[in-house]
Amino acid sequence: MMLRVTSLLFAVVLVFEAGLSARANPLDVFGFGARGQGLGGAYTAQVDDFSGNYYNPAGLASQEGLRLELGYAFHQPLMRINGADVGVDPSKGLQGGVVLCGPLAGRKFGASVGLYLPDGVVSRIRALPENQPRFVMVDNRPQRLVITTSVALELFEDFFVGGGVTFLANTRGVVDITGDVAFFDAENTELRSALDVELNSVRYPTIGVSYRPGKHWRFGLTWREEFVLSMDMNVRVSGDIINDENLDEREVVVPDASFLMHALNSNLFSPRQLALGVAYEDESWHVAMDVLWMQWSRFSAPTATLNFDLDLGGLPFKIPPQPVPSDPGFSDIVVLRLGGEVRALRGHWGELDVRLGYGLEPTPVPAQRGTSNYIDDLKHSFSVGLGINLRSLEPIMDKGINIGLSLQGIWLPQFAISKDNPADTIGNYVADGFSLGGTLTTSLLF
Repeated sequence: MMLRVTSLLFAVVLVFEAGLSARANPLDVFGFGARGQGLGGAYTAQVDDFSGNYYNPAGLASQEGLRLELGYAFHQPLMRINGADVGVDPSKGLQGGVVLCGPLAGRKFGASVGLYLPDGVVSRIRALPENQPRFVMVDNRPQRLVITTSVALELFEDFFVGGGVTFLANTRGVVDITGDVAFFDAENTELRSALDVELNSVRYPTIGVSYRPGKHWRFGLTWREEFVLSMDMNVRVSGDIINDENLDEREVVVPDASFLMHALNSNLFSPRQLALGVAYEDESWHVAMDVLWMQWSRFSAPTATLNFDLDLGGLPFKIPPQPVPSDPGFSDIVVLRLGGEVRALRGHWGELDVRLGYGLEPTPVPAQRGTSNYIDDLKHSFSVGLGINLRSLEPIMDKGINIGLSLQGIWLPQFAISKDNPADTIGNYVADGFSLGGTLTTSLLF
């Protein structure tokens, strides 16, 4: 009987330990909007579309009129350990927003709402043991609903300030299991379950400034606050343990037995960030550079902290205390992003722009020589994009339509992980990865 009770309780535990890891939100990984992605993320200084909700909200006041924007993004990671794909889920979903700009008290004013809606999964929970190898920087990050809203104002001529709030989906819930646990035969166990999951939100602010003196130079500075999404889950099992040796007479051995598990985990973390951008624009081309500081040193372990309360009457059974996750020891990093755009064609119908981008992101993850297996290393991102500006659409639309298309590849070169302990249960291995995807965005200008 003790084996059956043990199996029941730990089956519940394994539901939550079988799969939680994850880090920063999908906009940090792949960017927001086709133009910003095509420029390699070097968009802080000159952003003027709905993606300003992420890159720099101050840029939302730099234009006039109404923009309705909608697009789709898709990215497929291929992450490998010892040459075998580990099956990281793709990131795919709708992107878009509304931007409204106009005068306010003699100054330019802008307001916007942006959205990233992933296909099929609004919020995902995964729980992995500390020693389970995982690509910690990409594993669970794409699976998030993101809503962001911002306002911007021109304080002085050519000097703009803006701020916004971003909302991300979070999850908490309770699993209730009640019934009778059979003493001898598991098939005689009768259990009923109920799941109550609450989808709430976590908010974090973004503040930006933009200075655009003259026709050529553009400067931007953006501060994004950190946030943590925590998975808070309670599992309650209650009922009688019965002696089912005689099926005609079910004897209660332990009345009102109970088991409670509380799991608390950092399900998603996005670091505090400071982005400095500069761009130089000419009539038919521009170049841009962003330098981004990310405070990964505040990263907490993505392994669940479990607490148990077990009441089996007089039965001599105890659940051993669970180990406390160790400090991951991540460090702060500085990311470099470069981008350029050139006007390739111009005609009565409009213009065609070609974009290129590159990003260099060092890893915040220390050498994994102990029990943890957070996989990451220096990453390179490459992007190419097209912008089609259709202008001759009067009288239907006096300002036209912009269509943006970008392709992005993120390359994680192969590197080795060597353990100090030769008896480590995971052992030494090599890892590498690549992510390929793109974004299509259509903007209606009024």
